[in-house]
Amino acid sequence: MYENEKVLVVPTEDVERLCNKRHGLIFVNEYDIISLIENKGFFVDRNSAENDESIRQVIPYIVLREENKFLLFKRTSKQGEKRLHNQITIGVGGHINTDDSLEPLEAFKNGLIREINEEVDVDIKSLNYVGVINVVDTPVSRVHVGICYVADVKYKGLKEKDKFIELFTKNPKEYFEEMEGWSKTVVQSLELMQK
Repeated sequence: MYENEKVLVVPTEDVERLCNKRHGLIFVNEYDIISLIENKGFFVDRNSAENDESIRQVIPYIVLREENKFLLFKRTSKQGEKRLHNQITIGVGGHINTDDSLEPLEAFKNGLIREINEEVDVDIKSLNYVGVINVVDTPVSRVHVGICYVADVKYKGLKEKDKFIELFTKNPKEYFEEMEGWSKTVVQSLELMQK
């Protein structure tokens, strides 16, 4: 399925320890999560990682904001992950692999920027760490961990116009029912942070 792709992972037990066994979008000191990636991150075959709950695939998850509007994306049926077709996401991001670097922390930093640049054309004005997405309610979520950032950007457009439809909103919650799991988690937390 993911032939020869080696993805960045960290031990699940360390993620749970950092999150104090809490689930959702959890504030974890950025230094601690970066240290975990640097000191305990390693690469494994993606096919095996997709089914191994002892490790979590590291996914940078970046929420884009222009002025005070959030950019959301509705996935079309041409987007690769069938389970996510027609769902809305508030974040861009994806797997980090050995093409990004053979060093885990460098790979994470390079992959974060690569993921943004693959999906959208933006000028990044600022990139601010928010927390760790630690959701364990599905088999897919139990093998992934999100590192969430909010990027203030100058938006120029989609790069994959056939795979996504762009939506701008001041209130992401109005699309809540159409959102995929991590987006729901992030939107609920962003709403609390803004109060």
